[in-house]
Amino acid sequence: MQFDGCNTTQPTGISGRVFTDRGTGVRVKSEDFMKIVSKSEEPLVVETAEGFFTKIYKYATAYKGFVFFTESLNRLQFTAHTEIIQAQSISSDI
Repeated sequence: MQFDGCNTTQPTGISGRVFTDRGTGVRVKSEDFMKIVSKSEEPLVVETAEGFFTKIYKYATAYKGFVFFTESLNRLQFTAHTEIIQAQSISSDI
């Protein structure tokens, strides 16, 4: 393939979408999730509580280019400097 400065075509081996709709996610245990959150200086956690009879708390955070998910029957306790965003739902189907 030659680059002439104006050609915007891709080589035939790289057709289609480069990134997936879901991205890269990693499901971890709650204890490991808490360790990951504690490694960030200004952590951001997305939280939701789902379920009718039994509440299941779901959490997501980003760290070093990955999105980490966890679920817990008990609400996780974060430090005061953790920013929490309440979401209606979190899709963690990875």
